[in-house]
Amino acid sequence: MDGLRALAMLGVLYVHYWNKNPTTEHLRVSLFFVVSGFLITQILMTAKDRGGHINIFNFYVRRMLRLFPALIVLVAFGVVFDMDGFRALAIWPMLQASNIYFAMTQNVTPWVTGHLWSLNVLEQFYLLWPIVILLLPIRRIYVLLLAIIGSMIFLRANANALGIDGWWTFFVINADPIAAGALACLLMRVPAVASVIVSRPALAAAVLALAAPFFLWDGLGGSLSYRVMIQPALAVIVCGAYVGYRGPIGWLLGNKVAEFISKISYAVYIYHLMIWWLVAQWFPALWDTGPMTFAILTAISLLAATLSWYVLEQPISRLKQHFPTAAFGVAKLPKSAFPAAA
Repeated sequence: MDGLRALAMLGVLYVHYWNKNPTTEHLRVSLFFVVSGFLITQILMTAKDRGGHINIFNFYVRRMLRLFPALIVLVAFGVVFDMDGFRALAIWPMLQASNIYFAMTQNVTPWVTGHLWSLNVLEQFYLLWPIVILLLPIRRIYVLLLAIIGSMIFLRANANALGIDGWWTFFVINADPIAAGALACLLMRVPAVASVIVSRPALAAAVLALAAPFFLWDGLGGSLSYRVMIQPALAVIVCGAYVGYRGPIGWLLGNKVAEFISKISYAVYIYHLMIWWLVAQWFPALWDTGPMTFAILTAISLLAATLSWYVLEQPISRLKQHFPTAAFGVAKLPKSAFPAAA
């Protein structure tokens, strides 16, 4: 799971710093969403298993302790340097609502917060998801997740007929991959189903679905159909990572470097456009995307995120131990209940 988070983050840097029009347009954000939906549902269901008690207040406090330190750094730099008019609009990222502001104004301003839309969609989902997990029986949660996935896809597919502006479908109506990750987490709790999800045929089908634009046609990667079909494919890969892959894939996704990059990936994501803006003030040539820009700015972003992790985020994150999501009970269903992934 650490490796997948690291890959999603590096995919974002590749697109922003190097190639603005990748063949697999929706892959990186969808992977981030599916991983996040899976992990947060695992946390909440584990808490529910422990006597059926979820401390929702503590859940929100833990999210704030993880999210706000790096975000406050971004806001502070944005206000001090007034990056792209940041000072007048700083309230939107602090409210986790930049995506709504972009949709309302049909403009990604300030530019250095343009990437926050995906985090905002995720946090808006998280705002209600603990309550859903706490109050609904699991059968109804299945139904709700299918309804979320189906309705989001329906609204995007028929946006023109329904009079929904494309800015809203891109920046707001975009929670179906998160729901797909949550659904995958629940399905993994059924061992008979889990054994199919993590099987070699399922993995092979998932890889083929993700690679389809490379052997069919390039335009497929930016289409709604690709955006839909990669959700179950990514869910299969995420479930396999949760159980654990063998061989080179397992080493690639589970080594210490991947683990560390995963730890700092949030700060890398938060800071990377701010870093681009700051560095390019001194070296304007780096406004041009390409391999040199990618190499230099990725290195600076990783260094900044590492410093942020040790000096700011990790010390604050330790406070989470005082705010447990679950107070008592049994452990989660162990991974040993499932066969190892291919």
